[in-house]
Amino acid sequence: MTVEHGQRVTITHESKCLLANPLGDPHLRTVEVLLPPGYRSDERLPVVYWLPGYGATASLTSRSIVFGGSVAERVRTGMAQGTIPRALVVVPDCTTAYGGSQYINSPACGDYSDYLAEVVAEVDQRFRTRPGPAWRAIGGKSSGGYGALVAGMRSDLFGAVLAHSPDAGFEHSYLGLLPGALDTMRDAGGVTAFLGRRGTGPHDGQFMVAMSLLAMGMCYADEVPSDPADALPCDPETGVFRPAVWQTWLRHDPVRMVPGHLGRLRDLRLLHLDTGQRDEYHMHWGARALHATLAAHGISHTYGEHDGGHQGIEHRFIESLSLLKQLWRGDREGAR
Repeated sequence: MTVEHGQRVTITHESKCLLANPLGDPHLRTVEVLLPPGYRSDERLPVVYWLPGYGATASLTSRSIVFGGSVAERVRTGMAQGTIPRALVVVPDCTTAYGGSQYINSPACGDYSDYLAEVVAEVDQRFRTRPGPAWRAIGGKSSGGYGALVAGMRSDLFGAVLAHSPDAGFEHSYLGLLPGALDTMRDAGGVTAFLGRRGTGPHDGQFMVAMSLLAMGMCYADEVPSDPADALPCDPETGVFRPAVWQTWLRHDPVRMVPGHLGRLRDLRLLHLDTGQRDEYHMHWGARALHATLAAHGISHTYGEHDGGHQGIEHRFIESLSLLKQLWRGDREGAR
């Protein structure tokens, strides 16, 4: 375990469930733990698990742009000012050779939902946490927001979910990107040649969008495809749509998952959704569909839209984390 400036701890974790993952990705992972200001090793703290979006580095300490501070700096400032409750903030590394795992168990990528459970157990063992789902929150943006939602539905480890611009309403967030992604793969010389750019670049916006759709296909596949191109919802050579493949994707759509996970959703003490009205990937429409579906099933949740897009919304993270203050304050007062 490495401590840097009393603010950040990195844990090297050897995962059992990733040991034989189908992509041959490392099973030895680094987990970042952000410490609150004035951290004392003898105090018991709740834990926030924060899941990075697709293609993002598994860290909150670096700035994506020159303006403003890092998410870690914003979080520490919020804790120092009392707008965010004192907590450990844990950032697991669930990246794959395709850039992301969606934080789910996948026959083609690996068991990353199980890996999250391993990280929770590791953190509880190494730190004086307040154990139990009542003291754990999970959140993230984009693919991280998706992972938080799915963890809240499928796992009993977390009592609060904070999802920013999550992948949801797949017909809105994915299908519109597909034609451009097919052009990018075709221009590269086909899917195999395109995948070769992972090591050479350029890793521009078009590459990342096309790569993300290949990653989604791998994550949502029911079995290991003989060719990654087979996991796409249409043939990358002819454009012919594959309804059966698309249905495997839709089974992982949070909007469509809601009816099958009502019990867990009702058990959540906080479920918060947040999206920008100008999201470049149209994820605001998926978030709206999820909001409406949750409401139709009587699932308590909070929902917010802001006049922003998909990027540069780190300030929204601080607002959602502040929702945990009242939740955990009530628990502390009730425990006295």
